[in-house]
Amino acid sequence: GKYNVDHTCEHIANNPDNRCGWENIDGTKASDACLVACGACDTASPVTPSPTDPPISSSPVSFSPTSAPNQSNVACEDDLNWHGKFDVDHTCEHIANNPDNRCGWESTDGTKASEACKVACGTCDTTPVTPVPTNKPTDVSTNNPTTNPTSSPMTASPTDLPTKKPAASPTDQPVTPGPTASPVSGPVDFTAEWTSSYASGNETLIHRDISSIMNYQPAMPLPDDASDLPAACPHLEPDLLDWNDPNIAWPLSGPGPPPADGTDVTLPTGASIIVRGGHLASTHESPYGRITIPAGSRLIFDDVGASGLIEMHTLGITVEGALEAGSPTCRVQGNIQITLHGEYGNPSGAVSDRHLSDAASSDMGLKGILVKDVLGARFDFHGKLYHPTWTRLAAPVPDSNILPSAPLVRQSEIFLQDCVDWPDAGRIIVTTSHVKDTRGYNFNEEAIIEVGGVACVTVDGRQYGKVTLASPLVHYHHAGEKEYQCEVGLVSRNIIIQGNDHSDSTDNSPLECDATVSGWTKMPCPNTFLTGFGGHTIVVGQAEGRLRGVEFYRMGMTNIMGRYPVHFHHQLREAGAVSEVTDCAVHRSYFRAITIHDAFNLKVQRNTAFDISGHAFYLESGVEELNRVEYNLAAFVHPINGAQLMASNVVGNKFQSDTILVPADHTASGFYISNVHNYVVGNAASGGWSGIQFPVLPQPADKTLRYSGIVPKDRPSLHIAGNSIHSSSWFAANSGGMYEGGSLYWDEADLDSETLIYNAGRVSSSRLTRYTTDDNGNDDWLRIYNTTVWLVNIGATGWGKRSEINGLEVSDFQNRAVFVLFTVWMNSIVINCRTSNALLVPNPGSRSYEDMLNDGTKWSGFFTYDHLMNHILTNWRVSNCGGVARGLEPWVEGGAADTGNAGLVTIPVNGLAPEVQLISKGMQFDWPTVGGPDFVEESIFFAASGSDDIYSMQYQSNWEDADGSWTNRKVNTDTSTVMGAARAGAWWHLDLRPGKCETRDGWKFPQQLCDKDERKLASMFTVVMPQSGQQGSAVLNMIDPNTNARKTRQGSMTHFGLLGDSSLTTCMPPATCGDTTPRSWDPDLTGPFNHAQYGGWYLSFDEGTPVHLSIMKIQMEEGATMVQAMSLPSGTLASDVRIWAESSSRPYDFTLASSLEDVRNAVNGDQYFLDEATNTLFYRVIAGYVESDYSYGWISNNYLSSFTREGLTVTDTTSKNQIQIHIEISCPTDSTGAFCASKPEFVVPSMGCSDGEVMVAIDQCGLPCELLEEGCSTPPPSSSPTVTCVSCSDEPTSWMITEGYECATGPNWLINSKCNQAPYWVNNNYCEARCQSAGLGYHETSCCSSTI
Repeated sequence: GKYNVDHTCEHIANNPDNRCGWENIDGTKASDACLVACGACDTASPVTPSPTDPPISSSPVSFSPTSAPNQSNVACEDDLNWHGKFDVDHTCEHIANNPDNRCGWESTDGTKASEACKVACGTCDTTPVTPVPTNKPTDVSTNNPTTNPTSSPMTASPTDLPTKKPAASPTDQPVTPGPTASPVSGPVDFTAEWTSSYASGNETLIHRDISSIMNYQPAMPLPDDASDLPAACPHLEPDLLDWNDPNIAWPLSGPGPPPADGTDVTLPTGASIIVRGGHLASTHESPYGRITIPAGSRLIFDDVGASGLIEMHTLGITVEGALEAGSPTCRVQGNIQITLHGEYGNPSGAVSDRHLSDAASSDMGLKGILVKDVLGARFDFHGKLYHPTWTRLAAPVPDSNILPSAPLVRQSEIFLQDCVDWPDAGRIIVTTSHVKDTRGYNFNEEAIIEVGGVACVTVDGRQYGKVTLASPLVHYHHAGEKEYQCEVGLVSRNIIIQGNDHSDSTDNSPLECDATVSGWTKMPCPNTFLTGFGGHTIVVGQAEGRLRGVEFYRMGMTNIMGRYPVHFHHQLREAGAVSEVTDCAVHRSYFRAITIHDAFNLKVQRNTAFDISGHAFYLESGVEELNRVEYNLAAFVHPINGAQLMASNVVGNKFQSDTILVPADHTASGFYISNVHNYVVGNAASGGWSGIQFPVLPQPADKTLRYSGIVPKDRPSLHIAGNSIHSSSWFAANSGGMYEGGSLYWDEADLDSETLIYNAGRVSSSRLTRYTTDDNGNDDWLRIYNTTVWLVNIGATGWGKRSEINGLEVSDFQNRAVFVLFTVWMNSIVINCRTSNALLVPNPGSRSYEDMLNDGTKWSGFFTYDHLMNHILTNWRVSNCGGVARGLEPWVEGGAADTGNAGLVTIPVNGLAPEVQLISKGMQFDWPTVGGPDFVEESIFFAASGSDDIYSMQYQSNWEDADGSWTNRKVNTDTSTVMGAARAGAWWHLDLRPGKCETRDGWKFPQQLCDKDERKLASMFTVVMPQSGQQGSAVLNMIDPNTNARKTRQGSMTHFGLLGDSSLTTCMPPATCGDTTPRSWDPDLTGPFNHAQYGGWYLSFDEGTPVHLSIMKIQMEEGATMVQAMSLPSGTLASDVRIWAESSSRPYDFTLASSLEDVRNAVNGDQYFLDEATNTLFYRVIAGYVESDYSYGWISNNYLSSFTREGLTVTDTTSKNQIQIHIEISCPTDSTGAFCASKPEFVVPSMGCSDGEVMVAIDQCGLPCELLEEGCSTPPPSSSPTVTCVSCSDEPTSWMITEGYECATGPNWLINSKCNQAPYWVNNNYCEARCQSAGLGYHETSCCSSTI
């Protein structure tokens, strides 16, 4: 397949229904290439099969040839129901592809493949019997079929080996079987013991299926060789030369074993030398010097068994030949420890090797293992397999204060979601369950496994791991059902590569310093932890590296380029395809964990990284693609030279310097994915500035690749799925645990690429914004699937232009669950506001960004943005977000008062005016956890943040609830609800008829909710020319250069048919308006319309009629009819008016119509009408375009790309260059030259209803009775009418009192949308007398006159 060289026909055969449509890099489908696997063979006439290319795999494969039909035993057949115990795809068919290694595999009931797969394993009884046909032919095509097949197994060709050549001197010597993936004895039923000795009350263990609400986190798969018997072990080859053989002539030291006195060692050319137990003379005090393995030579470590140890001390190893311990088919069981030293003797008596940093920056081999760019050079270390390398708790670990009811034995006997096969005395780590994770605020723990302390137990029919520790844990570590669980990882391996005891930082205090930015108390200190100088490994160019089951400890050299624990550097694609870092561990690293630099097709899987300085899993330059970063754990990750504190979206630049080599390390994260065209699957990130960061790189961050033409930031995502993140994003107000942001770049004037610049926040320039495109340059989306995030500041934050977040579960966030900008589809989002752990987590400080987790007045579920957004929200689920979760009165007796401005949804009202940018459907509420359906009426459901004296968002914010599920309004009735700011008065009151609209005035930011019906929403800029920049008018600066455009009224907007009011004091934010809604000098104009028959928007300007009004950036559904009108000075003639459209400087003049109806009916919206009786100018607005032939009409879809997902659409917005509609009036002007000197009268056009009809909606006329509760039906007369009345009060709601409304004089739109239309009013008899007189009363009889 084109994405993975392991996706051969054999792989296709395991799932042909889903895989036969796959293609390879030249576009050939599997159905065409894998005819047998896909059942696509021509059965009409047999043909001779052509051989297929052998698969490329990480281990040699032996193929059994096709043989003649079985003539011996009719009962000899493969059991079609058998499969291996670790993978259901490991059937007899899979066994047949490598019987030598796989016939010893077992099923879950212990049946071996050799017993169940007799044909595949060649274990049939050979007693002759009458021949019969075989039961079923194999479905898998034979690789490299021979012309004359034999009856004996055939060894695969050397091209199947990752080394690209056969192992030297193959041997027939027997080998000791390696461990299975889980050598622990079969699970025993532990249910009774759990219940009696471990459980707290009715507590049950947490299995993977109930680990979170959506269970997005996939299980770690077993490696392909998990149950293979060892084969092709290099240490068992004959004719190997022993290291201490006295007859070896060493090139530098002569005959006999080389001395361990710091002098260099070079292997003889062409020699294969093995190091056995007891061979090496090196010690901590007396290491070997540099060891060089020339091309054609091999240095092989013996397998000394589980109780043995080979220990080497050296100043470094340079590999041009091969450095080997085991092979891809042979994992070493014995212990190997290589310690890398900085300088023999430490001449200055220094406690650190850091004095070698200058030399190390130019010498790749210093204190490292360097595998040089030489064809055939390889680094093959294959340690014992421990699986899984990390998992999660199945039960919380108590401490003395938290979960005191749990037996304390659970501090030293922990339960895991998976059975593990971890070693005695192995070192494990347990991650934090706090929101902050730094060296000075560390709740991670390390522990040692007790001898014999690993067991696999069954509780209530499910298997769990049970691990007994040598000493108890100290801190609480959370595990909650349908919440989240802390990770537990193994960092011990039987092969260790480590730095010496002169590696640690010497500048390691203090752990925290006073914060330099308001809002935080403490922060990681700058100028500390900069002197770490551990070992490193690097594989370069043509060289190959296969590192499996290796532990890297005290590795990495802080701020020295390229000196990382594991580093693949400028590796050729062919070498990357056969290289891997799998099942390894990196801990206490001074510079990163695993680095991929200009490398491709590399496997980085199932690794554990803990206590890492700088980004841990690191794609260095941004050109790296097609790599597999999968099922890794990164925990306890530290920024370098102090963390970037970020109080807003905008922050200053950081520069490359002597104290920070890569300034992006100020925001060090678990996973730094600088190019998303990779597989990033199933990883877990604990701690770090963010958990997973997708930075913005306009060019590769490598001076040698800068001008390669690659734009890393715009590459399409390959597959990013199933990752989890926690305890991160604490350092910034608006960054997320998953963070698409932070720009690393070269100054465009810095042509020599001397200094990298980093900005951690949002940078508005297009050069530093992600514009995802596909391989053909077409718009594409950054797609991220099934992410789980908890204990973070924000779950996900992104600044890219086009994103799809499919599956995101966020729990226990400090600030917001999700905050993503621009064009985004957010599907299957779970907001689980507070779990049982939240109250157990103390605030890490008292400042504004540190005390939010347990302050229910501060956090918001979904925080929208002010403008330029296109957001489609589908299939969300909300849990534990009500007043109880917030801990507030009146939901919690004695709780804090809700004095904050946060809600489940929070709208920023201090920004620019919004366009039509939010539409949703498929929302779900876990009603019992949010307080029941009343939750959608409560104050905490919908709120606004920011200054309330800005017009734009106060009056024009909007949201379309396409199925009513978000507001729980008219659900399952095919009714779409439009939400608009209630403060805007009649502007968002779409329909005056009973039952069509309601006001949620209990919300902190009250909204008008109306049936959308056939209406549309549109937005545009209305700019009084001349324009200033992209957003506003230069005229305001002429009037008052010191004013704020968003806080300064420009005029008003009113629907046709309403009374209207031109008074400058009609209403000002945050006051609630009536029929007329004010507009500011922010040019955005957004609202509802459908003017095909009635209605229109009337715009007024306080300074008078604009001489030149330009309408641009139009967002409107094609074919919709919008009519606008404005008043002109008295005496203006039609000849004084010019309306024209412009596209790319091409003009098109509108024509004068004879009536408003002509304007409405103009197909291309290109007519206008001047009513000289009222001095009113009527015109149409469309999203138009002037073609190159100067024709005019609706803009083609070729120029716009409306955003559609799951049947919902956010219409695209035209650019200024695509269309401007200009309205020019010839008149004497005022002093600014921008307005006519004579101000017009304020006259709102009428609806133009027929006789006997009245306005019943912003776009409809109807009978007056339609406005009554009973409608237009005439009730039958009563035979004996009785006149009665009831005594009525007239008490307003608290919101009305706040807004200054009285029942008797309140606006009609309010009364018509409330009264008996709103259960909240009905229950409290609000405005009882007024509602009764309006025909919307609560009683069948009228109010007595004395009470009206």
